[in-house]
Amino acid sequence: MLATIDAFITPARARVAAYVLLAIYLATTAVWLITTRQLTDAFHQPLGGDFIIFYSASSMTLHGHAAGAFDPKALLAVQRAIVPAIRPGLEWCYPPTFQLLIAPLALVPFPVAYALFIAITLVPFLMLISMIVPGRGALAMSCAFPGTFANAWQGQNGFLTTSLFGGGLLLVDRRPWLAGALLGLLVYKPQFGVLLPILLIGTGRWRATLAAAASGGAFIALSALVLGLAPWLAFLRTLPEVSAALASGELPWSKMASVFVAARWLGADAPSAYALQIVTAIAIAAATLMAWRRPGDLGLKVGLAALAAFLMSPYSFNYDLVLLAVPIAVTAAFGRDHDLPVGTKAFLLLAAFTPTLFLGIAKMTHLQLMPVAILACYCALFRCAWTQAPSRRTAPLYAGAPGALV
Repeated sequence: MLATIDAFITPARARVAAYVLLAIYLATTAVWLITTRQLTDAFHQPLGGDFIIFYSASSMTLHGHAAGAFDPKALLAVQRAIVPAIRPGLEWCYPPTFQLLIAPLALVPFPVAYALFIAITLVPFLMLISMIVPGRGALAMSCAFPGTFANAWQGQNGFLTTSLFGGGLLLVDRRPWLAGALLGLLVYKPQFGVLLPILLIGTGRWRATLAAAASGGAFIALSALVLGLAPWLAFLRTLPEVSAALASGELPWSKMASVFVAARWLGADAPSAYALQIVTAIAIAAATLMAWRRPGDLGLKVGLAALAAFLMSPYSFNYDLVLLAVPIAVTAAFGRDHDLPVGTKAFLLLAAFTPTLFLGIAKMTHLQLMPVAILACYCALFRCAWTQAPSRRTAPLYAGAPGALV
């Protein structure tokens, strides 16, 4: 069965599927925009979904009330001033580093800010994928990747997270100082940075480690200097509330791709679900570190790290799954010169549709299969990385990365 699926997946068929998906996305977007009234779509959601949170936090920051973004009532008042029909529930829980990064958004009207934010963050993401797998076909497939659409539709920061995570790790040997500087900026998304010190320190990449620490520390210090300490204190106060919302289901479990949420929906209590999440995180971190310490293709190792980042975090959403484009791309690049183990393509196909396919299943059945699909893909990629010899094309494949990222 898996061999049959692998044989069916060819570059030509993948390109055709990509163009079909792009046509569907364009048609869906056109209908969505036509049915939008007063910045609210037909589903009574604000234009850009979650982007209203970013824009309202930016507005409060520009008006000198950065800490107020952590007050749900104050934030809702600002949101309703922008989109009067908005429903309660969209709250701010990012660290002030991200608040500083997006502060300029409210300098332009809301629809313009949404379009600019998606376009500007999309560019480095597409550059990253093009560096891994050059060619217009790869570019079309990265645009057609369901995670790309999910992130753009919801106005989220998955493109930025993927660019920093994937770009930083791919540069870790060639440009360690630049790589560390990029990885350090992920302090705005700390749940995806837990694995990074384990890999960097565990493999003796000290220059990248120092650069990441310096970059992250400087980003935090700059946010405190510009915004003050009040937003940081407010952020720390909200952490227990976010944890409680995650455990109780106040957060949309159907969108969350974590082992913790899968266990909770199967009936496990919060302590048991957290215990399973911790055991999973430790096992995945250990397996990923073992793979990184072996000789082998750097791209496959980066793909493993991207998958591991999801499996280790209890707090991850479907829009973050744009990061799955990295393991798909590096495996495709590796497969150009190597025979992939049976089933690898099939599991990558499963991963490709995870951001949207399992969202619908979760909503209908209260069964969260996203982490299962990610784990299956991780096992397939781990087998590939463990059994294959290093690629001769690894060096030239990523040679253009530093200049392109800068």
